[in-house]
Amino acid sequence: MKRFTRDTTSAALALLLFSVSVTPIRGLDWYSLYVTAMPTWIYNGFTVDAEGEPVQGSDVSPLRMTFGIGADLRLAERHRLEPQIWIYLQEYAALREFDKTVPTQIETGAVVADIANTLSVALSIPWLYSLPWPASEDWTVALGGGLALIFRIPIQDIDGTDGSAVGGYWIDGRFVYPQVNVNVDYRLNDRYEIGGGVEWFIPVYNAWAQSEEAPFLDETMVRAGVRLRYLFPAAP
Repeated sequence: MKRFTRDTTSAALALLLFSVSVTPIRGLDWYSLYVTAMPTWIYNGFTVDAEGEPVQGSDVSPLRMTFGIGADLRLAERHRLEPQIWIYLQEYAALREFDKTVPTQIETGAVVADIANTLSVALSIPWLYSLPWPASEDWTVALGGGLALIFRIPIQDIDGTDGSAVGGYWIDGRFVYPQVNVNVDYRLNDRYEIGGGVEWFIPVYNAWAQSEEAPFLDETMVRAGVRLRYLFPAAP
């Protein structure tokens, strides 16, 4: 149990930050609650070592399904915050030959690494600006950016290996992601909107925490999918 303490604390911190971020604040307009379902591509940039040899146990860049829930807090007519928590599952391998943790295939990873199935808990808080185009009350196009904290929490050791090495690698500062957002929403009626979006998460921590020869965008993430909003009744 001790080896997961830091990771569990990180998840609790993310939940706490989310609850604080959506706590009613004077001057903010609670516009909606929303849920998301988005396939997410995770770039694995460490599949070949410095000598050009394939890295055993390192898988191709995975595509994972993520699910989230968030709130829409209006700051002004065209400005809003959209804090969101989203989650996904992924197997990671802490390579013994390298100071690196990578997406893995269970069939090959255990030979050269300690591997674990992880639950990733992400807190993202983007600011969005609604464009004046299109000139329709039913359509909204928004651009923006913000900051995300993505915590990968080992939940299951695989093939008798020590999954704590996986959690230790990620919690060592490797969870900070600036993000860029593009959203499109269509109002169905007075209570619901449906839409889609693209969210790009940039692993800025690679500027100071990258210990192997891998691209700066190693572990970048791109989420793209659908969103359903429930609109709160307008204040009287």
